[in-house]
Amino acid sequence: MVLCTLILMPTSSHLIVQCKPEQVHIAYGNSLTEMVVMWTTPGQCESQVWYGPGPWDMTEKVHATKVTLSYLEPTKAPKYIYRALLNNLKPGKTYYYMPASNDVYNEPLYFKTPPADPSWSPEFLIYGDIGIHSKSLALLAQEAMHGKYDAVLYIGDFGYNLYDSVPDGQYMGENVCDIFMRQIEEIASHVPYMTAPGNHEIEPSEDFKQYGVRFSMPNTDWPIPLTKMWYSLEIGPVHLISYSSEVFFLQDKRYIEAQRQWLTADLEAANKNRPSTPWIIALGHRPMYCFNNNSDDCKKNDSLVRLGLEDMFFKYGVDLVIQAHEHSYERLWPMYKGVVLAENYTNPRAPIQLITGSAGSKHGVDTMMALNAFRMDGKALNSYSRLKVYNATTLYWEQVAVFGGAVLDSIWVTQESHGSFSSSAFQGEQKVKIDEQIKVDEQNLEKHNLRQKPETTGDAFKVKVSKVIQGADIKVIIGVSFAVFILVFLLVVCIVRACSGQRTNSNCGM
Repeated sequence: MVLCTLILMPTSSHLIVQCKPEQVHIAYGNSLTEMVVMWTTPGQCESQVWYGPGPWDMTEKVHATKVTLSYLEPTKAPKYIYRALLNNLKPGKTYYYMPASNDVYNEPLYFKTPPADPSWSPEFLIYGDIGIHSKSLALLAQEAMHGKYDAVLYIGDFGYNLYDSVPDGQYMGENVCDIFMRQIEEIASHVPYMTAPGNHEIEPSEDFKQYGVRFSMPNTDWPIPLTKMWYSLEIGPVHLISYSSEVFFLQDKRYIEAQRQWLTADLEAANKNRPSTPWIIALGHRPMYCFNNNSDDCKKNDSLVRLGLEDMFFKYGVDLVIQAHEHSYERLWPMYKGVVLAENYTNPRAPIQLITGSAGSKHGVDTMMALNAFRMDGKALNSYSRLKVYNATTLYWEQVAVFGGAVLDSIWVTQESHGSFSSSAFQGEQKVKIDEQIKVDEQNLEKHNLRQKPETTGDAFKVKVSKVIQGADIKVIIGVSFAVFILVFLLVVCIVRACSGQRTNSNCGM
């Protein structure tokens, strides 16, 4: 047995300390048949993952890639982060796995892959804005270990701040990210931990280094680059999108256009696939709207996040937008341009927006001053969300208190006609107000330089070029290529002859 072989290998105490895997967590790869395993060690070690159908039957082995992660404090020793991809996994199966670095390992861990059944109803555990001093994580771990969740959706702001060192108290001198990753290990080593970046992941140099190295997400590179901090994944009847609200607040504004072009191409493709994957659910940290008693972006009429995303999400019929950042819980009616379109969730005509940033921040609660559909500030502190997508037309959402488990809020959403939302049905006062806000938004787009740029870079441009090439007749491509070759050849001949003539004239005049 593999496990027995490893147990018999001699290791020194120093090697065990330097190569003992910690901070283990998993995430889906580019599909549900792939799982990424990540972990950390204090020393540089040769690393791999053993896995299989049982704790005594882990005969498959995958080697890990490694990245050295330095801290802001130059005196602090670096950490070594490992990533291993487990692929060709069978649906609906429990897999046991064991990260090993220089043959040092912990006890086997496990996860379960989603079923292949097309009628499968995925369930998600959702929260954001948890600090290392939060009292919620232990009980969230108990909830996660019930075995019913297909993913944890963490919507930004990890630990506060991942790159900082703790100045005093229980964790004095330790890096916040190391503490936080150990705290979530019980959850994240068993349930895929899918993330979106928040404002507290922005480092002083704006490189998101800790976040980009510590996590690996689908359909982007690792470490996660600034040019692709967004991704999408099909999970049963859900097309899940994670985007970065932070692109609107960085000094370098190029990432706004890179994300917009990617989102446009991704949403266009997702809409074509709606017969098989009807729901589109988007995750992003900072909200477009909020009704808290503060001056955050979501309170402003010229909100950068709203200006950058609302029209796109409306045009492509995004069903649900799940956000955090505000340390409270808020549920909005379907809205467009600040106008409530209906006070129910039956066949909504605009995205439904939810804010669930109350899982446990050191900054306390954000109080509220106005009401949309449902809001809760003080009583919502230390609460999380649960989402179950029952089928192509129905989903259920609820907000739950960490302590005691009381359901604080719940809704059923019915959508019988997934697809793009349309403004053509707006009438009366709704239409007047929306038209007025459209005019204001046009001015604000100009003011903040947020108008869409020509598609000369990014994934959307590459996709369109690829489609043009794929759609062209091969004979035409060969003909054009040959013509270009002949033109270049003739040009070279002319240049050579001209140069030869100049040399002859020069010799005659001597």
